[in-house]
Amino acid sequence: MQCARRRVLRDHGIPTATVISSEFQRAARAQAEALGALDYRTVAVPHPIQPLTRDEVRALADEAFDEILRRLTR
Repeated sequence: MQCARRRVLRDHGIPTATVISSEFQRAARAQAEALGALDYRTVAVPHPIQPLTRDEVRALADEAFDEILRRLTR
């Protein structure tokens, strides 16, 4: 569903950056291909996220921040 939402937003000139855990990269790619969104790219953070502390999640966000910002500002 994220891929379809991203396409709608992009088609309206709204940049997006979909963040997923690495476990879901293959599923995201399959969904994008099924929807014809061959240019769909995600920002992946290491899996799993659920057992991490708040500080560990913040560290993952800090690591992904530059890539997210790049996608939102190009």
